[in-house]
Amino acid sequence: MNTRQTRIGGLLALVLTTGAFATVAGGCTDDAYCFVNCGDAQATGGMGGAGGGQGGVGGMNVGGDAGGFVGPGSGGGNACGADLLNDVNNCGACENRCQLASAFPKCINGACVVDMCVAGTYDIDGDAKNGCEYTCPVAVLGPELCNGIDDDCDGKVDAADSDLMEPANLCTVTPGTPCAGTKIVCNGAAGWSCDYPAEVEVVSGFVRTTETKCDGIDGNCDGNIDEWFQDLGKPCDDGALGTCVDKGVIICDPMNSGKTTCDLAAPPAPLPPTPEKCNGIDDDCDGFIDEEMDPMAFDMDMIPGSNPAVYVDRYEASRPDATMQNAGISENVSCSKSGVLPWASASYSEAEAACASRGPGFRLCTAAELSAACNGGMAGMNYPYGMMYDPMACYGVDNGNAMNSAHATGNLNTCMAMAGSFDLSGNVTEWTSTQTNVAAAPNRIFQLHGGSYLSPQLGLACTMELPARAAEQTLLPNIGFRCCRQ
Repeated sequence: MNTRQTRIGGLLALVLTTGAFATVAGGCTDDAYCFVNCGDAQATGGMGGAGGGQGGVGGMNVGGDAGGFVGPGSGGGNACGADLLNDVNNCGACENRCQLASAFPKCINGACVVDMCVAGTYDIDGDAKNGCEYTCPVAVLGPELCNGIDDDCDGKVDAADSDLMEPANLCTVTPGTPCAGTKIVCNGAAGWSCDYPAEVEVVSGFVRTTETKCDGIDGNCDGNIDEWFQDLGKPCDDGALGTCVDKGVIICDPMNSGKTTCDLAAPPAPLPPTPEKCNGIDDDCDGFIDEEMDPMAFDMDMIPGSNPAVYVDRYEASRPDATMQNAGISENVSCSKSGVLPWASASYSEAEAACASRGPGFRLCTAAELSAACNGGMAGMNYPYGMMYDPMACYGVDNGNAMNSAHATGNLNTCMAMAGSFDLSGNVTEWTSTQTNVAAAPNRIFQLHGGSYLSPQLGLACTMELPARAAEQTLLPNIGFRCCRQ
């Protein structure tokens, strides 16, 4: 083989020839080295024939890299002969190596891309330039949890990740209560919580079973308001006595939501203390009822002709708590008042004690005192209303309205005596202190006066020749009494 050097364009080209013409191949695909216009070399002249003289100079590289160096087998248009579209060491350009952080690279269409990330790293932003830029804090992927960790390794933590699923039935959201519309909140490493309104009572993140606040709010969201304060709405008072007590109703204490208090603002207002009356009420607010009453507390009339003056009850004796429909049960003292059922079915000793309990000077009346009160001290006044019998004037057996029972005191104005006393004839017959035998207690017999709703005409007179009598322990619904005072 003969070798010669040829200078073309100032460069030295080494051309290998044989006896025949040698041609410079386009694209420099042979083993020769090309320095100028090697990309698409087209021969413009030929070498001399076999054994002939020097041929024409080979053609210049058209469209190739001027002055580029093309290695053997490089293919069209590049200096390194590599597959620039797929070669990770020459990706898009010679010597452009695909080196991506934490990734196994790949060259696709002349661009470096992530083929696969190193274990534990992820390409979150999709930008191949920074490779697999995200290092996940968990070793094994799982669903996103509320724990402050990116469990699914997508670069989003807890509530910032749309994949986070809220637990069901964690919060109380009872409709119609302050809990309605409560939102569940992820608190990172602290986990889930419920964002309840301020008026909801919560302990350790959960709604209380038992309300501790009396505030007019359903604090435990159970559909009931302040139900644990069971005295709410009940009557109360200020602790005073008698008529001086101020009554109210129990409400939530506005100064302490954990307590109730007695609201005394509503009427009626308490009354000031007054002299004690015979009414079953502590009028003087000392804690005692119907005690040490003034003699004027009893409605009495002076008996005509008495000297010294003797006063008699205007009305048949009654219990302090008696009403028009009920005779009452309090028996500590007897009263004289109108419009109430008389105190009947009392023995002589009970009647005597009831009068004496009023105070000094009070006692059962004698038969003569009641007779004088009945006729006004006037001879010929057989009845409290006049000389002649009137079956309808008082409650006797002939009065169709008697109905075989006692009526309220002073119910008939026609049965009033001249002195002003009522029912000295009829309604209930009355014990007197006039004893009709000489026996000692408990075998005494006492005269009765005035007759009752069971008495006929003769039994209703103010004075009788043969008056009714009863043993001292007799208890009958038509026997009552009235008191006198000197």
